Amino acid sequence: MFNLNSISMGTELMAAEPTQQFDFTTNKVQCMTLDTLKRTVKEKDWDGNPVKGIYHYEAIERVGEICNRYNLNWSIHEIFASSTGPKAMMGVSVARELEEQYGEKAVEAHILRRVFATIDIRNWETDELTTALAISFHQDGLTFAIGPCVKICHNQCILGALHRCSNYGGKDKLTIEQMFERVDGWLKNFETEMTEDRERIRRLKERILSATDIYVLIGMLVTERVTHDSSAINAKISDDEKVRQYALNQAQISTFTENMLLLSREKAERGQLVTAWDAYNVATEIYKPGKTDFPSIIPQNAAMAEMILDF
Repeated sequence: MFNLNSISMGTELMAAEPTQQFDFTTNKVQCMTLDTLKRTVKEKDWDGNPVKGIYHYEAIERVGEICNRYNLNWSIHEIFASSTGPKAMMGVSVARELEEQYGEKAVEAHILRRVFATIDIRNWETDELTTALAISFHQDGLTFAIGPCVKICHNQCILGALHRCSNYGGKDKLTIEQMFERVDGWLKNFETEMTEDRERIRRLKERILSATDIYVLIGMLVTERVTHDSSAINAKISDDEKVRQYALNQAQISTFTENMLLLSREKAERGQLVTAWDAYNVATEIYKPGKTDFPSIIPQNAAMAEMILDF
């Protein structure tokens, strides 16, 4: 619950700026700049602290500061906000008192609880790949992830459990400061991390998938999803055996299956073979704002990468 009495009314909100509006009734996902994000309501608890321990824009700025520390060539690629979420705390709320002050649908009247941003790091990029650092801020908490990014479609890769971290969830959760220390480690060793990831991609490109392999992969995705969602199955297995995060939900599996079959046909017509890298890219096309719920984008992506790398 936000505390309207403790909303920050700093100079950045009071400055004369061109009026900008959000319309989440027309489009549940809105794109914006960092400056626009900073003009939204700073949601605080009753003690005057950020509800999640940090503001969304601060998380982005601090990652940028770490990039600068290691002289990386970086820029914010995109920032999205989503209005989805549990009814008790939707992704977007509007402070009516501020809307009366700034105007209908004014940016300054919006509380944004689901924000997803990507930072591009262009050092050692190729014609095919650059590197992206993803930041997901939502009602559960904060998540960071880093990995190669396919430039033509901006498909994010998260090729390893140590390439993501969050301050919520199971036993591996970190404090916010520990998360920034993890990001510092990624960027301090950026060239080494990037080289290892691109070696993983090389192996995926060399792994040819037969028609049978594709059907097996789809079957594994279905089995994983059913196991995760079945209370009857989970009641009979240990915590260690439970599926923590499936790679695709049932609707996504249908989309993935259709796109894999279409891709297989197109490649066959061109005399080409389907690879594990192709399959991963079909999945990562789904893991984007507007296609996947913000809290699931990074965990599902990482789960798919783990499955493909072990396939």
